[in-house]
Amino acid sequence: MSSSEEFSLSSSMDDTFRKFAPIVSVACSKKVKITEWDIPYTIKQLSYLTHSHYRYYGKFPSVLAGKILDDIKRPSDSHYILDNFCGSGTSLVEARLRGIESYGVDINWISVLASNVKVRHVDVDEVKNKLNSIVVLFERDKPYHSTPPDPFLAKWFEPEAASALNALSGYIFSLERGAVRDFLFIAFIGIVRRVSKAFDGEVRPHINKAKKPREALSAFSKKVLDMCKAHIEYMILTPDSVRAECLLSDNLCLPEKFEDKKCYLVISHPPYLNSFNYTPVFSLELFWGKRFEAEYTDDIALYKEEMKAHPADEKTTEKYFQHLKKCYSETFRIQAPGAHLAIVIGDCTRNGKLVSVLDKTIEIVEQIGYELVEINYRTTHFGLGKYAYSHRADYHGDEKGKKDGVLVFRK
Repeated sequence: MSSSEEFSLSSSMDDTFRKFAPIVSVACSKKVKITEWDIPYTIKQLSYLTHSHYRYYGKFPSVLAGKILDDIKRPSDSHYILDNFCGSGTSLVEARLRGIESYGVDINWISVLASNVKVRHVDVDEVKNKLNSIVVLFERDKPYHSTPPDPFLAKWFEPEAASALNALSGYIFSLERGAVRDFLFIAFIGIVRRVSKAFDGEVRPHINKAKKPREALSAFSKKVLDMCKAHIEYMILTPDSVRAECLLSDNLCLPEKFEDKKCYLVISHPPYLNSFNYTPVFSLELFWGKRFEAEYTDDIALYKEEMKAHPADEKTTEKYFQHLKKCYSETFRIQAPGAHLAIVIGDCTRNGKLVSVLDKTIEIVEQIGYELVEINYRTTHFGLGKYAYSHRADYHGDEKGKKDGVLVFRK
């Protein structure tokens, strides 16, 4: 590729990750700035570049992180952002696209690995070479593929899919540890739901009796090649010198590396109260990751201690807000005066009654010592497989209705 061709490609891709920015309207401008953000785009439109690598249920729109990063300017090149509920690395991808150093923490090791794969530069040619080797081994050994009897496997996978996944897992596990193997593992984990008996689109796995079987090797090969294409485009836009990394850690006790007072912005997207708990949602992926788990966790399964968000009974709700208080006390501790905290969060209903999560979160965070400077209500769109249909949720203009938004605080 010539330098002029690369510049042209870079310019067009830059437009891709900026053209789906939220549509902003000012609702009120008093001491606390209040706006409304509308994001009328599909998941496919917002899954540009490496955002498409790994389907993360509960992910917030990529452009939401981009908007926050564009609005809150960093003081110097030595400052960085932190995402303390990192998920699959949405904030890290968007930060690196803007040349901003970024870090994340999460308790789910697969989420941590997916985040790092998304932002890390990798030798794509070597990825393709390893894929070709795996295909050759798979076809050679196909008559000998097997998998041990397991009630979980029998429930969620047809025998052929189970044996194929078992073989692919073994081939990937035998590779030398590093960026290439991590890349292939995330591609592998990314097809688990597709080749299972479960619905692809539902959050928590449910059996889809009408689902047609999908061949695992072809699904894996396509996934790897799709990821390679997106990754090449991402690497053109992101200098390797810009640091981006997710750490396996509990957000109630942040690693010492963040105590340098250089974190000018925390982007935080906690689980929505009364939505779902993450470990059951990713049960199929965690099952097929068991062979690798010890390598990435030092045998400490932090994900089993996840913050519970469902069901929103009184006990769970109380613990939910206690967790928010503790984790934002941690961000307050590591940030310097003038630094910002942006929380992406929404209200919920319990037994038909509104739980004002936004108001309670504001109360908690202000008690810690932050000052509320912005409330950005965002439109939530309903519809399978989309953020956007022709209608939008009743989140605006109704004091009794649920609200979903980005709360911005300053220390």
